[in-house]
Amino acid sequence: MGERMMEQLNSLRRRKQHARWEEALAQRGFYGQEASPFCSWALEHMEAARPGVLELGAGQGRDALELAEHGYEVTALDYAAPGLQHLAVEAGRLGLTGRVVTVRHNVLEPLPFEDGSFGAVYAHMLLCMDFGPADVTALLSEVRRVLALDGVFLFSVRTSLDHACGLGRHMRGTMYDVDGFHIRFYSREMVRACAGGGLALEALDHLQEGEQPMDLHVACLRRTSAEWDPSAEQRLQEAFAEAQCDSGRLDEKDTAG
Repeated sequence: MGERMMEQLNSLRRRKQHARWEEALAQRGFYGQEASPFCSWALEHMEAARPGVLELGAGQGRDALELAEHGYEVTALDYAAPGLQHLAVEAGRLGLTGRVVTVRHNVLEPLPFEDGSFGAVYAHMLLCMDFGPADVTALLSEVRRVLALDGVFLFSVRTSLDHACGLGRHMRGTMYDVDGFHIRFYSREMVRACAGGGLALEALDHLQEGEQPMDLHVACLRRTSAEWDPSAEQRLQEAFAEAQCDSGRLDEKDTAG
């Protein structure tokens, strides 16, 4: 298959995913009304987070609202308009309009912010989207750029031991089409490969969320003065290639750091 045709197919696949998310986030309470368990974990690692928090993939804003309730100024970014519209309404209802700004933007494009604009960047399951190693590398580079020195990147991903890993239509590696959503599942090594070159791994833990629980790796990377590491994509490619689903071993998960 030619390179041009591959680009066209990737573009079509991502447009369909965008439409699927637009449809899903138009449903009230798609993720529920309560903040996620990950948000509670992140708050313990966020410290002062000045000059504010950037949430990537904010969805309908349940976590953005929780962060604002804790006094943070939050910039909530997503590419699906219905979720951001819901968030703006809820922020107004709760009297949080002054602390929450919404931005519609695709994270596969450079982030529309100046260098060092945020004390924290927050992403709950965003990296589980239909992203390859090059996409994740580019996003990590942008996260490092917009973080202030000593700021933190807090993110969660579904693990390769998650009950849904291996279900649905297999796409590639540990990515599956589950009910129309393309979900990338992460091994612990894939999470560790996200660190390096100005993003130092400070914490790596394990959480579960939901009634039929999603199994999550949760991580905190701290922005250092080190230069961005050009070998980051190679590390991610190797980790992505080696990962495999093993949901049957969830009870044996090693949660050591």
